[in-house]
Amino acid sequence: MKENRIGFFGGLDFVTLFTSLIASMYGLILVYSATYSSLKDGGIISGGVKSMLVSVFGGIVIALIVCNIDYEIISKLWPLIAAGCIGLMIITMLFGKAANPDRPDAKSWLDLGVFTFQTSELLKVGFIISFSYHLDMVKDKINRLKTIIPLVIHGMIPVALVVATGDAGSALIFLIMFIGMLFFAKINIGYFVAGICAIIVAFAAAWKLNIIDGLQRERITALFYPEQYADTLYQQTNGKIAMGSGGWFGQGFLNGSMTQSGAVPVNDNDMILSVAGEEFGYVGTLAVILLLLILIVRVMLTGLKARDNVGYLMCSGIAVMLFAQIFINIGMELSLLPCIGITLPLFSAGGSSSLCIYLALGIEMSVYRYSKSQNKALFYTT
Repeated sequence: MKENRIGFFGGLDFVTLFTSLIASMYGLILVYSATYSSLKDGGIISGGVKSMLVSVFGGIVIALIVCNIDYEIISKLWPLIAAGCIGLMIITMLFGKAANPDRPDAKSWLDLGVFTFQTSELLKVGFIISFSYHLDMVKDKINRLKTIIPLVIHGMIPVALVVATGDAGSALIFLIMFIGMLFFAKINIGYFVAGICAIIVAFAAAWKLNIIDGLQRERITALFYPEQYADTLYQQTNGKIAMGSGGWFGQGFLNGSMTQSGAVPVNDNDMILSVAGEEFGYVGTLAVILLLLILIVRVMLTGLKARDNVGYLMCSGIAVMLFAQIFINIGMELSLLPCIGITLPLFSAGGSSSLCIYLALGIEMSVYRYSKSQNKALFYTT
């Protein structure tokens, strides 16, 4: 029976909505500063800022629409969603283009004419939906080996698809998402130990057989021998210098010497935290981390209060996705991890990333709305 409905904007998770909006606005300020010195005479904003503005606006609209759709309906559409995402990845493998001329093998972008789109970002959301449904289906027998094997196959499909496009960084994100969602599904710890051992052996074999080679191998080696690979660590080294030179309160908006001189390559994307550190100081950097931490905690709290296991698992997957990207991006910027081209959610330039993160947050807000009251949304199952 359909009754006690509230309007389109009723029952929203305003904490998630406002936190993500504030993060995006702050991100736009940082990207504007990072690209300011490259503006041509008479230019007002860069193409990166324009792309980010469009993606944030479009993302908000998508999130608001999605949060008005019962997440159970979304989860039951997993075969269609999975097929669509896999299809896009196959098209990307065949017709994708490389965003970085230094990595012509990393053809992970589709040129749609008006804009380019990184299909692996959409695959992340599709994987969260399909894997949550899969985990829920087998929740009563999740620790049986005959259940684990199909789950592992499911988890490795997106990893293989992304590796096939040359995007090792995104493959690592998928691997962390897979492990994290299994953890929240309460799988036996013994499987984690076995899985971690398998990953270590696989990495060692890939290293020994030179499957990991070229620039990827060099970036990993550079972390252990920084003096020998100063050129390889140039971006990360300058990023740390910029970040530390801001002191407590920074050198001021548009006044960061390294930011405005272009001394930190790709500081509008991978190294966006260096802009916050140099121009807004430690306080500005902590504000970035705090906003993202609030978002992750909010998503997890929504999951813990979800009305069913699917809602809980979806929110867990979204939280793990955000955490993985934040952890790896900050690790890259501090030279604790190799530079593998992972964006900082909602802060880095990149329309595909922002758009798909808002799509994921729309699902979280749907879980929030429907878990509060099943009858208080516009579309729901009966």
